[in-house]
Amino acid sequence: MVSIKQLVEIITSNIESTGFPIPIPSEIIYEWAIPLKLPRRKKRVLYTGALYQLVPYINSLVKYLESLEERDTIASITLKTARVFTKISLFRKIVLRVREEEVERIYKILRSIAMLLIENNIDYGYLYEDDLYSGVLLYDMGLEDRFAKHAEKVNKVFKKLGVEEVITIDPHTTYTLRQLYPKYIDRFDINVVNYLEILSSIEELKIKHYGNSLKYVIHDPCYYTRFENIIEEPRKLLLRAGIQIVEPRRAKELTYCCGGPIESIFPSLAGAIAEARLEELREYSTQIITLCPICLANFSRVSQKLGVSIRDIASLLGGGDE
Repeated sequence: MVSIKQLVEIITSNIESTGFPIPIPSEIIYEWAIPLKLPRRKKRVLYTGALYQLVPYINSLVKYLESLEERDTIASITLKTARVFTKISLFRKIVLRVREEEVERIYKILRSIAMLLIENNIDYGYLYEDDLYSGVLLYDMGLEDRFAKHAEKVNKVFKKLGVEEVITIDPHTTYTLRQLYPKYIDRFDINVVNYLEILSSIEELKIKHYGNSLKYVIHDPCYYTRFENIIEEPRKLLLRAGIQIVEPRRAKELTYCCGGPIESIFPSLAGAIAEARLEELREYSTQIITLCPICLANFSRVSQKLGVSIRDIASLLGGGDE
């Protein structure tokens, strides 16, 4: 088996040295926003926390780790070696073989979110190279001291840029900033609002409308429903877009895990959980809506095997084609 200790060391080393759990090209984080020419300096900013951008690289790394799980000696040697060059491009070339179309799919989702806000007259800026990872995986792994240190780094960037409010776009980052940062950062006073909350509160909402021609089963992410009470907002938005929603047996507060974020530690287990959830969801529809990049990542690795289609809610509301 792949050593969990070694994996944790690699992940934490990457976060401390590059700011991200995987050594990705820094421009991947903000390149999607360049064509939109989003303003830089605003008191309210879009903060992605880099989770969507990490999806193609997470999937590539998980596939690599799965291939090592039954090869104990090679796995141990490879992971020990990986610690030496986590900062350089060789690691990316060997392990993180990501296709351009996978990155572009994520870019389209991010642009859909950005354009939904713009088209509905929400004034905001973007952080570009300062759009840092929230550090949530450090907390998930029980490394509270390292999480606190990373959170302080992110907060200092907010303060330096005069940020007073952030718009988050995923459940993990929303939970981290709302629930965790105030516990680990003295006088954390940044207002945190999720983009689904913003859009669902707009009366004259401008979104793509499908005329009730589409039917999707909805998969609720754990952090939205159990910790942030973001449950009705996505449903209201989908209904306003003319999308028929099918509710699975385990939905809302009783939703079932997608398998993340343990995929980097237990890739096979994460895959098994994802398969179990998709098998349950496809009883209702083979068209599945996700609201979270981690859910999107875990499901997309096994969706073809199970004959289902996965769409992110933003791409549907914005009319973007993933």
